[in-house]
Amino acid sequence: MEELKCLTTKEVARLCRVSDATVKRWEDAGIIKSERTSGGHRRFRAEEVIRFQREQGLGLKQSHGDESVTSATTRRRDNKTHSDSPLFHSLIAAREEAAANILINERLYGKSLTGIFDDTICPAMDLIGELWARGEVSITEEHLATRTVLNAIYKLRSALPIPTATGCLAICCTVESDLHELPAHLAQIIIENEGWEVLNYGANTPLYSLAEEVVQHSPKIVCLSATVVNDVERLARDYKNFSEQISKLKIPILIGGRIFEDERVRQRFPAQYYARNFAEVAEITRDLSKRD
Repeated sequence: MEELKCLTTKEVARLCRVSDATVKRWEDAGIIKSERTSGGHRRFRAEEVIRFQREQGLGLKQSHGDESVTSATTRRRDNKTHSDSPLFHSLIAAREEAAANILINERLYGKSLTGIFDDTICPAMDLIGELWARGEVSITEEHLATRTVLNAIYKLRSALPIPTATGCLAICCTVESDLHELPAHLAQIIIENEGWEVLNYGANTPLYSLAEEVVQHSPKIVCLSATVVNDVERLARDYKNFSEQISKLKIPILIGGRIFEDERVRQRFPAQYYARNFAEVAEITRDLSKRD
């Protein structure tokens, strides 16, 4: 049994704000499941604890507060630090359950959803991408790490409380020629966590086709992600046509992703919003929810 996956009776008691004896009674009654070490001590999987908390309404916050955008924006990512990240090593080794429990443990101990995405997932995946670019990680390893983190995120997502619906709709996608689906998927979860519905068209989405979907569904916002694009000139032309096609609907566009970090590139893609991280995506979504 991997220690990373499990919590002690005392840790569960602290998270649920009860006594150790109460946790033991819950386990004896079969309300919460545990495993036993070779020495007979109870160990609780993080996924089981967060399931129990969600069902019983114990310990977990019912809304996900986010740290300030300023602190998230100014935070530096140090590759040497993140190379020691347990999530990084779990993703490289394709250890899905371990990766899921790292994320769930962070949520159990009060880290915001945007904090988990911005501080834990993104740095680990950035480093894997950099290692791939340097030839130190194969393309198959990079793909496997992406699938591993997506499955881990799915488990984290299933453990989150259901937010109050706002009736708002967002459309998300990754632009044509960009095969990186993770940013759009993370944006979807952040926006859904604010009570919105999301139509996520995934990676490699042509903007001319997206325009038809925007006209048909009339969302409150359109979110475009771009990490790696082969032909920026063509994308800029397609974006201009896309913006003109939906301009009469007065639907704001949010852009984000690595290619837009360059201000010269960003200026060629005029949009109402630019998000540098997922904390900003959440803030923009929250602000739009308040508008008529």
